[in-house]
Amino acid sequence: MQADTRDGTRGRESVLGYRVGTELTAVASFGHGNSDTAGRLIQLSLEHLTLSLDSNAMPRPGQAASVVLGQGERWATSLDAEVMEVRGGKPEVSLRFVSPPLDAGRRIVTVLEALRDNGLLLPPETRPVWKERIDRKERVARICEALAGRQARGMARTLDGQKVAVTAVSFDALQDRMGWRFDGPMPRGPFVVEAFGYSSVVHLEVTEAREEDGWVVIPVPSELVRYRHRWLRRAPPSSACTLSFNHPMWPQVHVKRPVLDLSYEGLAFMTEPGEDLLYPGLRQPVLEVAMEGLAPVRLRAEVRNISGTAAGRRCGMSVRPLDAEGARAWRALVEAQMHPSTRVEGDWGDATWKLFQGSGYFGLPGKSADDFTDERPWFDATQERLEGRTRLGYRVVRPSGDSLEATLSVVKPYEGTWMAHQLARQAVPGQRSSAREALRDIYLRGYEPTQVDPDVKWFIAFCEANVRWVRFTKFDFASWYEHTGQASLTPFRLMEAEVDRQWEVPEDVEVGVPTEAERARFFQEVERTRPVAYREALDLVEERFDLSRARTKWGEAGLGRERELRVARVDGRAVALAVLESAQPGLNLFNVLDGVRLFPLVDDALPEAQRAMLALLAHAAEWYRPRGRRVFVHYVESTCVEYVERAALADLGEGKLWVISSALLPEFLEHLCEATTPRAAS
Repeated sequence: MQADTRDGTRGRESVLGYRVGTELTAVASFGHGNSDTAGRLIQLSLEHLTLSLDSNAMPRPGQAASVVLGQGERWATSLDAEVMEVRGGKPEVSLRFVSPPLDAGRRIVTVLEALRDNGLLLPPETRPVWKERIDRKERVARICEALAGRQARGMARTLDGQKVAVTAVSFDALQDRMGWRFDGPMPRGPFVVEAFGYSSVVHLEVTEAREEDGWVVIPVPSELVRYRHRWLRRAPPSSACTLSFNHPMWPQVHVKRPVLDLSYEGLAFMTEPGEDLLYPGLRQPVLEVAMEGLAPVRLRAEVRNISGTAAGRRCGMSVRPLDAEGARAWRALVEAQMHPSTRVEGDWGDATWKLFQGSGYFGLPGKSADDFTDERPWFDATQERLEGRTRLGYRVVRPSGDSLEATLSVVKPYEGTWMAHQLARQAVPGQRSSAREALRDIYLRGYEPTQVDPDVKWFIAFCEANVRWVRFTKFDFASWYEHTGQASLTPFRLMEAEVDRQWEVPEDVEVGVPTEAERARFFQEVERTRPVAYREALDLVEERFDLSRARTKWGEAGLGRERELRVARVDGRAVALAVLESAQPGLNLFNVLDGVRLFPLVDDALPEAQRAMLALLAHAAEWYRPRGRRVFVHYVESTCVEYVERAALADLGEGKLWVISSALLPEFLEHLCEATTPRAAS
C-alpha cells in the first residue's frame, strides 16, 4: 500500500478561464497607430485572454489594446483590453477585457461552449490531493463489498477512449468476484472501472471479465487505486436549498439555481452557460444561500470548474464566509443539510444520561451507573459551558422520538488535537435504522466539522481494547498506516486511584519539580520510547508541553485545563518522571484527561524504579486533592507493574490510545462508511 498526498491549492492565473486546444486565432492592436498583430489563442474567459503572438512585438503592461476574436468568423467581435503581463521572447501576452458589453460576453460563451462540444476546450487541470495504491487483500475485499453494497455507480474506460456507465451490483467473497451492470456493451480487451466511493474515486483494472445473467462478472482485483480530489466531502442537500447572486461583471444578470451538493468549503449547481456567464476563476464577491427555516447566508465564492454531464453543465464553486457571524451561520446550514438525522445544539442532558444508562456505557469492569451519580451536576454544567463553543468541543446526538439512539462527544484538549469520546448507542423500539447507520451518522457529524479547524493536526481516542466494532474500524485503520508515522496504537491498562485514602510513600524517594536538565532528559526519553504520532498528538514536546494555548482557550470558556511535570529522585538521581494532567470536571465521565503518565529513566524492573513510580502516584493524589478531584486515572504502559499492586489501584481494563493524522481523516471516514455499508448481494 502506498499513499501520495499532493497540495491541491492552485493560483488564480492557473484556473482563470479555459485553455484552448486548437489553432484558434485572434488579432490584437496595441496603442494608437500600431498595426494589427495576429496570434494563437491560448486561454480565454469572459474576463481575459492569453495570446501567443506571431510577431516579435513587445507590448507593455498597462498598455491599451483592441482585440478581435476569430477574425472572419461569424462570432468575430472587437473588444477593448489592457495588457496585464508579457512573457517570453516570442511573447505570450495576457490581456484583461475593459468593460466588455453583455452581448459580447454572451458571444464569447457561445464560442466556449462550441469548443467544449468539439473537445477543444481544456478545463483547468485538477490533480488529486490524495492518491493511494491499496494491495492489502482484506482491505481490497472490504472496499469492493462496500461498492456493491452501496450500488456504487461509475464508468468503464478503455485506453482508446471508449466509456460505458456501470453500477456495482454484487460481491461474492467465497468465489472472490463481483458483478457489475453495464449501461451498454462491455468493452473488448482490458479496461478500467472508475467507481465512486463515499468521497473518492476507486480505480479497478480489469483484464478478464465475462457476461453472466445480464451482469458483467470480474474477479476481485489484487490491488486498486484510490483518488481523492478534495479533502472535504460534499453531499446533496437533504431539503430544498438555493443559491443566488448578481454577476460581478454584469449586475443585470441575476443567477438563482438549486444547490446540487455542498460542503463547508464548496457547493455545486447546474448552470446555463449562456444565461449565467460563468467560467473557472470568476470571483463572486457576494453569493447568498437559502434554505427553509434558516436565515440566508452570504458568502464569497470562486468558480473552480464547469464540467459537462448527461444532465447539462455543472458548476463547482469554492466558498468562504464574509465574517465570523457568517461562518457560524454557514456551518449551521451545511450541517443541517449534510447531517439531518443528528443534532449538536439543544438541551440533551437528561436524554444523554438515560442513553448512558440504557446502553451499558457505565459498565467498565468494577463500575456501575450508581458510581457516576455524583458526576451528573458537573457533567451538565460543563456541557452547558460548551454550548455554542464548537471550536472547543461539542456533543452530537441522534434523536429517535423522545429518546436518543446514539451520542458522541468531541473536544480539543491539545493545541492541534481533537478527541472523540463518550460514544454510546442503544436500540430504540420502533427505530428502523440499523446500528451501523446510527454509528456512521454520529461519527460523520462528530469528525467532519473538525476538518475546517485551521489548527487541526491529530485525532485521538482512548478505546477499550476488546470491542469488536472498535477493532474493526479504528484499530484496523491505524495498523494500515502506522509505518508512515501518521498513526499509532499504544496499548495501556487503565487504572483508577482514589485521592483521599492512605498512600504508601517510600522514604528514600524525593519528588519535586524537575531541573532544566531533568526536563530535557524527559523529552529525550519520550522521543526514544514513544511513536511520533503519540508525542505530537498529546503535546509531549517541549514547545507545547505546558498547554499554554489550550489552557488559554479553555480558560476563556471558564473551563479548566492544566499539566505539570514531576520528577522522583533516589539518592539525588532522577529515576522516573510523571506527567500530571487535569481537565474540567464532568468533561469526561471516566476522567481520561485527569490522568498520570509515568516515564522511568532506568530499567522499570529495578526496585528503585518501582519505588519512584509509587512515590509519584502518591504525589499525584496530593496534586489532584486541591483541584477537587475525587479520583484520577493512571495509564499503565510499563512492563513491570509491581508498583501498581502496591498502590492498590482499581483496574478498569485494557485499552489502546488511537492516534491518526488529520491528513488521514478523509480516508478514515471513507473506511468508516465502508465498514457500515449493508452487505452486498452474492
